[in-house]
Amino acid sequence: MIRIHILGSSAGGGLPQWNCSCVNCVAARTGKIAPQTQSSIAISAESFDGCFLINASPDLARQIETVPQLQPSSSPVAGIRNTPIAGLFLTNADIDHALGLLLLRQQDTPVIAYASDETKTALTWIDDILTNFCGMEWRNIITDFQSLNGKIAFRMIELRTSVAFQFRDAVSGATVLLAPSVGELTNELCRAVQDSSVVIFDGTFWTDGELAAVRPGARSARQMNHLPISDGSLEVLRQSRASRKIYTHINNTNPILMPGTRERAQVEQAGIEIAHDGLEIVL
Repeated sequence: MIRIHILGSSAGGGLPQWNCSCVNCVAARTGKIAPQTQSSIAISAESFDGCFLINASPDLARQIETVPQLQPSSSPVAGIRNTPIAGLFLTNADIDHALGLLLLRQQDTPVIAYASDETKTALTWIDDILTNFCGMEWRNIITDFQSLNGKIAFRMIELRTSVAFQFRDAVSGATVLLAPSVGELTNELCRAVQDSSVVIFDGTFWTDGELAAVRPGARSARQMNHLPISDGSLEVLRQSRASRKIYTHINNTNPILMPGTRERAQVEQAGIEIAHDGLEIVL
């Protein structure tokens, strides 16, 4: 069994974003749609004991306090300071995926992080800071499946400036693809989209120029390493055989956040869900 918990489903800045008054941010502030924290996912076997995080959101401390299973045990055997979080997987070095590492500095043992060499190099500054606290222990990732804890295996799927991760249950063989930062559709990624039991995919922007509409001069979605939904990932996910397909890492400007929009209807008609904080998937 693999248990997945969406801790945060928003892109960098969250929903609402502190300096934004777009339609979605106003709706979130007035209670018309639910606020969302920045993207992070917890994955574990049958229970959350020994769970792993996919990316370390700047909202990580708040997210832990909303999920009792991620909080320290009160058992005398465990001691006062403890955590069920065994380590992290980093898809890239984006600030909204890595800043939460600093929030783990109070633990007694080094933070275990699985990441590509490129991500590790880009995060040298965080490594240097944590050296004065608990430190970090980097683990290599490869493109072949390797055992994580005897119950789950994992592998990396290389992308242009990030990676995706595919996890497989050791007993059932069920697989989940976690790809919150996708700038291109490689052949290997497309095969994983087709072969996985559950797909959780980058839904940051609806169109390539979406951000420029609210912030003139802003980079395009593709320049920010995010494949837009409308002319990028929608059709690929529509054709996937996965039992559940879910968009996450959704920017505050994305119209799919608002029920009743044409864009939201297209996603739902394609059989794709829209992630929200607290969503849990078991396979």
